This record gives sequence, structure tokens and C-alpha cells, in this order.
Amino acid sequence: MPRTLLQEIVHQIFGHPNHSRTSNRKPRNRDYEAALYKLKQAAFENRKAYEIAQHRAKSKGWTR
Repeated sequence: MPRTLLQEIVHQIFGHPNHSRTSNRKPRNRDYEAALYKLKQAAFENRKAYEIAQHRAKSKGWTR
């Protein structure tokens, strides 16, 4: 839908009403994100290693 001249002037001055020029979000801390990813990955690997050890012990009859 084409804008009227007044709408275009308002748009040029104020921009889109849903997009502000200043961001209220915090900047990303990529070092923190990388450390958190590694922590989650290590926890996942440890959990899987524990499950594999349980299955091996069960197959040898060491557990119930």
C-alpha cells in the first residue's frame, strides 16, 4: 500500500514504529556463550558415557 506524502515524511523522521534505532538488548558475550556450549557438551558426553557404562555392566550381569 503506497504511503501518502505525510506518511512518508513521518516514516523518514521517525522510522518504523516497531523498530527503534537504539537497541535495548544487551550485547552478546561470545566468550560466555562458547564456555556455556562447552559445558553443556561435556555434560552431555558424561551422561552418555555413564549410560554406556550402565549398559555394559548390565550385559555382563554386574547389575540387576
